[in-house]
Amino acid sequence: MTLSNEVAAQIDEAFDFRGHVTVSFTDGKTMEGFLFNRELAPMKGEAYIEMIPKDGDQRLRFPAATVKSVAITGKDFASPFVPPKP
Repeated sequence: MTLSNEVAAQIDEAFDFRGHVTVSFTDGKTMEGFLFNRELAPMKGEAYIEMIPKDGDQRLRFPAATVKSVAITGKDFASPFVPPKP
């Protein structure tokens, strides 16, 4: 199974985002967490994404071909803090 351009763009956007995302997989499962690495055009082997689950600290790798969609669902922790106006 090949990765669509739309899903590849979602993965790249999620990689650039410094917060939690929700990944939906082709088997119907979802995972919320931090997408910290991806390789969509490997020189050898298969394309993959790597995530740290929201409520865990393990680093998990998934074949990119199993990704159905990626949505940005959390706060961007790299954005500057802007205090609320009084």
